[in-house]
Amino acid sequence: MGFGKPVTETPMLLQPGVLALAWGSVVRQLAAGLDVELDAVEESYERLPAPETFEVSSGTIDEGTAAALRFEVRGMRGGRPVCVLEHVTRLRPDLGPDWPQPAGQGCYRVQVSGEPNYTLDLRLLGEDGDHNTAGLKATAMRLVNAVPAVVEAPAGLLTGLDLPLITGRGLVSP
Repeated sequence: MGFGKPVTETPMLLQPGVLALAWGSVVRQLAAGLDVELDAVEESYERLPAPETFEVSSGTIDEGTAAALRFEVRGMRGGRPVCVLEHVTRLRPDLGPDWPQPAGQGCYRVQVSGEPNYTLDLRLLGEDGDHNTAGLKATAMRLVNAVPAVVEAPAGLLTGLDLPLITGRGLVSP
C-alpha cells in the first residue's frame, strides 16, 4: 500500500490494472449473482500523507509520507457503477475523517442501495484480538466447508454461485 513511502511514489498495488486484477473478481462475482453483464471494471484511489511523524508497530511514518489509502473497484454498466468495492485503510483513525468510518476496529461494511437500502457493519475479531486473523479464518472456513460440495459437483471451474448454501450445520457440539 506504500505506507511510509513518498506519496509521489506509486506502490505495486496502485499500478494501473492491479486493483482490478486483485479485487475485480469480487465485483464481477457480485454482478454475476445479480445477473448483470458488466461493460467494464474501473479503478480509482486516493492517498493521504501523514500530518506529522508518528509511530506504528512496524516503524516510523514520517510527516508527508503515505499514511492512508482509499480505493474503489467499480463494475460499470451503461456508464454507471452497479457494483462497487471500496477499501479504506488508515494508519490512524483521525486520517481521512471524511472517508467512511468503521463501526469498530477492523470493520467491513456492506451497503446495498435499492428498495429497501441495507447497511451491514461486520466487525471480525479473532481469539487473539486481531481482526485480520478473524478475516483469514472466515475466508478459510468458507473454502474448507465447501469441499464436500465441490467434490460432488461435476468437473470444471466453479464459483460460489455454483455451490449450494454452505452452512454450519452439524458443527456445534451437543
